[in-house]
Amino acid sequence: MHAPNTVLIGLGQLGAADSAPPIRRGQLDAANSTSGQFGAGPTRRDGDINFQLQSACARMIPALAFVPLQDLEAAFQELSDKSPPELQPVLDWLEDNYIGRPNRRRRCPPVFPHEMWTVHDRVVQHLDRTNNHAEAAHQRIQAEFQMDHPTLWKFIGGLKKVQKGRDVFHEQLVAGHAPPRKLRRYQLCDQRIKRSVQNYANYGMMDCLRELAHNFEMN
Repeated sequence: MHAPNTVLIGLGQLGAADSAPPIRRGQLDAANSTSGQFGAGPTRRDGDINFQLQSACARMIPALAFVPLQDLEAAFQELSDKSPPELQPVLDWLEDNYIGRPNRRRRCPPVFPHEMWTVHDRVVQHLDRTNNHAEAAHQRIQAEFQMDHPTLWKFIGGLKKVQKGRDVFHEQLVAGHAPPRKLRRYQLCDQRIKRSVQNYANYGMMDCLRELAHNFEMN
């Protein structure tokens, strides 16, 4: 998935998208309880519920980036407890690299500290929460070279052309021209995410993660 407004935190690439089939309040608990009934044979309805459960929980994993720092470990634990076993390998990887494995007294430091990838405070403070600017610059360079391994002189010439274009764009901004506007659907997605983050204290952890997850797509 390579969509505008993407949060790149190593957990997956998240972007504004149309909502997937909704998982209603309490359906995670219901699906977990029904799928574990002893002697109950699988049905098509059970398969549909389990698929929706897996899809919803998978999208909630990167939504952890929007949880306040002090609640991050508790939110991860609650999500792990309610997730289907098919997601356990992903959750194990996430715990090793981004959350930290628990030991006797506390969790070990993760490979990537929480402060490096959480964006809750940036959303509240109206700051950019993505590295889209860097991604856009990389795409401009790729479009200029149109090859993976240019020669040294082509590389230098391409960088000069890209920089010249950036200089022209900068002068246009200095002259008072407005920058390109974000598409409306992404503006609306930003507003929904911001509203969910601001109302976090009024929701339960899982309700907030579920609401945020409807604004993401994962490929």
